Amino acid sequence: MYLIIGVTIGVLLTVYPGAIGGFLAMHAHINLLGWLSMMIFAVAYHVLPRFSGRALYSERLSDTHVILANIGLIGLMISWPLSRYYWTPMIRLMFTGAALCYAMGAYLFVYNIMRTILGKD
Repeated sequence: MYLIIGVTIGVLLTVYPGAIGGFLAMHAHINLLGWLSMMIFAVAYHVLPRFSGRALYSERLSDTHVILANIGLIGLMISWPLSRYYWTPMIRLMFTGAALCYAMGAYLFVYNIMRTILGKD
C-alpha cells in the first residue's frame, strides 16, 4: 500500500508541480519509511535469524515494532500536510507523536535483531 500511495503522490506532483513544496517530503517519507524500510524490516526478520542460526528473540517485539511503525507513519502522512498549513499545538503534538512512535518501533526492531544475532546468553 505504501508503494502505491508514494507512487501516486509522485505522479500527482508531476501533474501539479505547484504542490511540490507541501508534499515532497511526505512523498519521500512514504516511499522510504513506508515502502523501503518496511521491506527491509520484513527481509531482516526473515533472513537474519536463519543466518545467525537462532530463533527470533521475540515475536511479540516484532509485532509491536510493526504496529508502532505503521501507526507512526500513518500519523506522519496525516499530520505532515496539515502541519504545512495549520501549525497548531494539536498538529505539532500529532506530528511529534507520530515521529516518536515510528522511532520507538525502529528501536524495538534494532533491539530484537541484536538480541537475535548475539543470542540469549
